[in-house]
Amino acid sequence: MQPGEFLRKQFRVYRLWILERSLDDIPTTVELRPPDGVRVRFLDRHARRDWICDHASDHDWPQFRAALQHEHDLVVASHGKTTLGWAWIGYERVYLPPLGREIRLAEDTAYLYEAYVRSHARGRGIGRALVAARCLRAAERRHLRLLTHVVDGNEPSLRALQRHGFEVRGRTHFLKALRLAMWTSAPLPERSLA
Repeated sequence: MQPGEFLRKQFRVYRLWILERSLDDIPTTVELRPPDGVRVRFLDRHARRDWICDHASDHDWPQFRAALQHEHDLVVASHGKTTLGWAWIGYERVYLPPLGREIRLAEDTAYLYEAYVRSHARGRGIGRALVAARCLRAAERRHLRLLTHVVDGNEPSLRALQRHGFEVRGRTHFLKALRLAMWTSAPLPERSLA
């Protein structure tokens, strides 16, 4: 182990952008148009469970346990049998792995999390299709507000979300020191009155 490596692993600061989007203006009849040859679909309860079994490690289990308990939705983008990307939308409670913390959501609020597009498929609009699908699903479920976060430095995700009407509501810092975890500022913004 290199000098200082132990300390770097024990003390981590996460800087996150917090974004919000109102769902008042999303028509639920809009057709989702993924890139040519890409299929975007939501998995049913049993397929979500199977997907978790195929993709989860011990480290992921708290997040996926919350997803199963609270009936979170999983949308997958694929080309043939190849999975190109996936993303989750959470309701009631969401566990955020980098923070090691579960957050409770307001009744009319959904949370977009765990979005990933495989490196060879990036830049083709798959991330935008996954964001659009989750926005439509939340609107269909009659949620009024969407929240999400982006780790500081992930500019492509930040731009994709902003193209879909998300606005930055603030930043938060989260400190993990040894086994202690604390927010250095409020984790989520209050509902905007605008």
